[in-house]
Amino acid sequence: MSEEQMNSYRLTSMDEPGDERMAQIMREVAEDARESTRRAAAHVTASIEAASQAAQAKWGDTINRIKNGNY
Repeated sequence: MSEEQMNSYRLTSMDEPGDERMAQIMREVAEDARESTRRAAAHVTASIEAASQAAQAKWGDTINRIKNGNY
């Protein structure tokens, strides 16, 4: 199926998509979902890493103050 044919189809059309067209639509949806999931996972990982580093810095400062007698 050509790119032009794929781009011309809209799910709001009154015509049912053929098997080939529906398979292509489903492949593209799956690719979009995988990419969205990858971006979300990367964002969550970065957020966890940033929070972890902030917590480590805070506790490191607290431990150093206690070691130095600065409660």
